[in-house]
Amino acid sequence: MSKQRYFLGGTSPEGFKSKFIDLIKDPKYYTYVLKGGPGTGKSTLMKKIAEEFDDCNISVFYCSSDTRSLDAVVIEDKGVIVVDGTAPHVFETIYPAAFQDLINLGDCWNRKEIEKHKDALRYTFDENQKYHARTKCYVEALSSLNDDIYAIGESCLEKKKLSSYIGRLMKKLLPKSETNGDGKLQFRQLSAFTADGYMTMPVGDDYSVYFIKDDLFCGGDFFLRNLADSFTRKGYTVSVSECTMLHSFTYEHMIVEELKLAFLTGNFFNKLYLESASVINFARFYDKSSLTDKKQRLLFDKKASLELADEAAVSLSTALDIHDEMEKFYINAISFDMLNEKTEKLIAEIKEK
Repeated sequence: MSKQRYFLGGTSPEGFKSKFIDLIKDPKYYTYVLKGGPGTGKSTLMKKIAEEFDDCNISVFYCSSDTRSLDAVVIEDKGVIVVDGTAPHVFETIYPAAFQDLINLGDCWNRKEIEKHKDALRYTFDENQKYHARTKCYVEALSSLNDDIYAIGESCLEKKKLSSYIGRLMKKLLPKSETNGDGKLQFRQLSAFTADGYMTMPVGDDYSVYFIKDDLFCGGDFFLRNLADSFTRKGYTVSVSECTMLHSFTYEHMIVEELKLAFLTGNFFNKLYLESASVINFARFYDKSSLTDKKQRLLFDKKASLELADEAAVSLSTALDIHDEMEKFYINAISFDMLNEKTEKLIAEIKEK
């Protein structure tokens, strides 16, 4: 059975960005929304869910602020989602009991124990938010530089040449037999900015991987958008991952699960490199003389963007350290017997679906 890893969302110039709500709104899923503050065992519960249904086709969604933690589990075979519904990705029931249900893990707290540390908790909450705000400032600044790199790329991109290549590639990739499905575009976040820098989740070993080598963002975005249109028109479901390190919606990776095809972009910023993939070097699709005229501007943008990314990672790492200290107060106040009881009850309920 397959298990694919994603991020629920990630830091962007506008703050935390996620399109997971599209999954919750999909009527083929029943969603359990977990509520409760830090240390209530939301991630622990979801890890147990993922382990229990390991023999099913599942997707696990990690927290970009803390890659040790899960934010959601999607059990495809059961049509069930279990998701953390607390900030920064606040989710509520849209159609209570019909398509969603709330599970309050805050019931497992000993509130009198928490009240003993209310002043320390208030301080750590405020400090954590301060460092997240600082991270956002750095990301906003570096995204403007990446926007400029994209604009330079767009001014030099030889779209006619690239379009011809896309046409030839699609003839090679598309099966001769027609699919019976309806084409659909969906968003799944494969990359996100974390406390360890920009990170990309791996795809399964059974995928044929095309590695898009493009330092200017624009060519890869144009390429993936055209491929996504072609595959969806032919009836395939296409999963797209956007780069959140620009202000515009920029395609970075793409998966066509039915054909076991993956297209992953590597550039100066995400530092992704895949040795075993089929490499498409996008340098050939840009006008070299035009790029030469903008060489110094590009060098400045890239250097400054990476320096700001380093500072953003330090800030996010500090926020995570503070969050870990904050969580200790809540963990010491939780009833693990109650948490285990809620977990077993939820597992039993999912098995009945």
